[in-house]
Amino acid sequence: MRINIVPFEDISNVDLRETTKESPLKDFEVPKGMFQKEDDRLFNLDNWDRQHWEGVLANRLLSVDRNFGYAMHYYYRGIPDDEWHISPGKQGQSVEYYPHFEEKHYSNFFNFIYFVDVFFLQSSTVYETIGHLLFKLYDFEINEDDPRDQISFNNAIFKLKEVNRPLYRDLIKVKHSDDYKLGIRMRNDIAHNHPPYQIDSGISKSRGLVAFGIGKYTTTTEIKAIMIGLLRSIKATIEVLEKNLPVK
Repeated sequence: MRINIVPFEDISNVDLRETTKESPLKDFEVPKGMFQKEDDRLFNLDNWDRQHWEGVLANRLLSVDRNFGYAMHYYYRGIPDDEWHISPGKQGQSVEYYPHFEEKHYSNFFNFIYFVDVFFLQSSTVYETIGHLLFKLYDFEINEDDPRDQISFNNAIFKLKEVNRPLYRDLIKVKHSDDYKLGIRMRNDIAHNHPPYQIDSGISKSRGLVAFGIGKYTTTTEIKAIMIGLLRSIKATIEVLEKNLPVK
């Protein structure tokens, strides 16, 4: 069967005010000045640098929220994959995948997963930008030859333990939340492993034995829930930073 995919179908008519209504970041603004030191002088170049990076953070948050909105536009156009396989198939095949799809649904699915990819990859840049800001704010040592001293969100949290324990504890709570863990796991699967929105081969190996069955798949409804959870964790992270910063 030949399927005609229409990339970015009807995208010019997307109302992001409507499609982002489920986003925890809708109408959320990053508090200004969180990463400024209270005794910074007006013409302090470090202060200006951190202001620049605060702008980068705000732009990346906006981009993440918009890509969520575009993904939801195609989600609500219809992707009937809650039942993503039946056995036997309608024509007698052993397994039929996407048994409820019509041609229009394939375009919706294609466009949905495009924005899902962008959403998860850009979400990780939000956390890494926060890592940059924390390194700059606290003048943490940077050593590209030592993985522990390379700029990252995780390394910044580890280093906070010695200089701002309340912020360290609050960020650890965010990292241990299901919202964060499920979101980062899906981001890693998209970037490094088998994409969760594609049915895998169904081949598994255990103790030298090879088995074959129906592949694993994550439905679009499940992906949507994880996206909203990751947005909640981003908002929680910003609120934790607002609570514990600026540095006095």
